[in-house]
Amino acid sequence: MNIVTYAAQNMKPFQDQAFHSVDSLILSCVVYMHFPRANPALCDWDGVPLPALFHAEDFDTIFEHVYDAPASKELLTALVASPRFREIRVKGYVQQSDRSEEKQFAAMTFDLPDGSSYIAFRGTDATIVGWKEDFNMAFQYPVPSQAEAADYLSEAARHCRGKLYVGGHSKGGNLAVYAAANCRPDVSARLARVFSHDGPGFLEQALQSEAFRQVLPKIEKTLPQSSMIGMLLEHQENYKIVKSSSISIWQHNPFSWEINGDDFSYRSELTGDARYLNATLNQWIRAMSAEERAQLVDTIYGLIDLDNIATFAQLRAEWQTSFPEIFRSFSGLSPQNKAFLLQMLKELASMGIKNFPELFE
Repeated sequence: MNIVTYAAQNMKPFQDQAFHSVDSLILSCVVYMHFPRANPALCDWDGVPLPALFHAEDFDTIFEHVYDAPASKELLTALVASPRFREIRVKGYVQQSDRSEEKQFAAMTFDLPDGSSYIAFRGTDATIVGWKEDFNMAFQYPVPSQAEAADYLSEAARHCRGKLYVGGHSKGGNLAVYAAANCRPDVSARLARVFSHDGPGFLEQALQSEAFRQVLPKIEKTLPQSSMIGMLLEHQENYKIVKSSSISIWQHNPFSWEINGDDFSYRSELTGDARYLNATLNQWIRAMSAEERAQLVDTIYGLIDLDNIATFAQLRAEWQTSFPEIFRSFSGLSPQNKAFLLQMLKELASMGIKNFPELFE
């Protein structure tokens, strides 16, 4: 069973079964959907019933650039029919993308029938600027979306009556943890749980803050068994490992996470390939200074930051023109940047060889 079948089969209202991690992952998938912003009630704090989002004429927009569009459509269909989810009210929809600020941010607030509220942050979408902001986390703290998330949580709390849950998938999980650690004290006191579903970690300086230490007991982190994204950078929180029906990096897709009854299906440890990749990538990142990380990210981004190309789907669709342009960009790198990039890749390969025994432990 995955989140679609769970949503279709769980008939228990929130008054009888409290909000939990599977519910969080489901609503974290909803915030990936691109709803038309012409509905003012969805974008302000009045909100709309969840079934009001279900309009066939908007499907092309809603399910563009989401994880597994057919499964996402099945999920929304199940939610609007479900006695557990159909009474949810959705409000505060925000969606921002700014290439100059290198920011990609989206969030929604869900008022649950039991009087509590869930604030969900979108993870990385298909835009190139969204991935650039992810890479910036390796040397910049906070990135624009993290600061935006803290402001959003404090504002959303003003329009919610009861206790608060906050969460997200991928970068959305990272934003949820940051927002929980950096919101106003009165908002923090209302937080019941913080959910991070395969969300990356933070720079060491963030983990040493008193604000992070205070929110740490409320964090519930889940990872698929071959997690790579969720193990990047530094961590202090405990995590649970979820079985996935997919393999390798494709386990990041939340529709592959397995559910047993009313909870995820868990396993005791990460797979050998996950331990290998995590050890190699994190050692590689730690070995670089902040300045070297920034140079590496900017150099790679400079290769794919092409005019009139906003998403990776466009990059693939227009490969006959985009790939030669990327090659020309690489050829045009300064000798210093070209040597630096090749040296960083050489060091990554060297660390991969060093950590090879991790595959067999």
